[in-house]
Amino acid sequence: MERPAGVDSEAWFRRCVQAAARADVPDASEYIGSMAILGNLVYDMKMILTIVSKETMYELDIIRHLTEKATAEARAETLQEGIFDVLTLRLQSDAALRFKPTLEQIDDPQQLAALLRAAALANTLEDFEQVLEETEE
Repeated sequence: MERPAGVDSEAWFRRCVQAAARADVPDASEYIGSMAILGNLVYDMKMILTIVSKETMYELDIIRHLTEKATAEARAETLQEGIFDVLTLRLQSDAALRFKPTLEQIDDPQQLAALLRAAALANTLEDFEQVLEETEE
């Protein structure tokens, strides 16, 4: 993909993508998408996305995997923050800090959702702590 002298980067990358689209490979969109990812090491990503569609990029297994992982991590983080906020607002804010390290270790959204409900229903920090201990077992 090294660009010849005298050819601007967008024109060259466009020619590379066109050549890749004509190549006899089992999964052309995966091939082109991978080329776009590697091309980002040399070319501007905005320029790449004017040539390679976002749909092609989202079809890549690695992009799909990373997107799913990031979404799950964001959901877990939101639930963790929600639990901490509920404990802080409803119960003793300083004492709620003791649960933060434990909550940050939990990444299962279902478990965190159950803990959020438990935090909302707990009358004391000890009530919540009991539920938290039961979910760790």
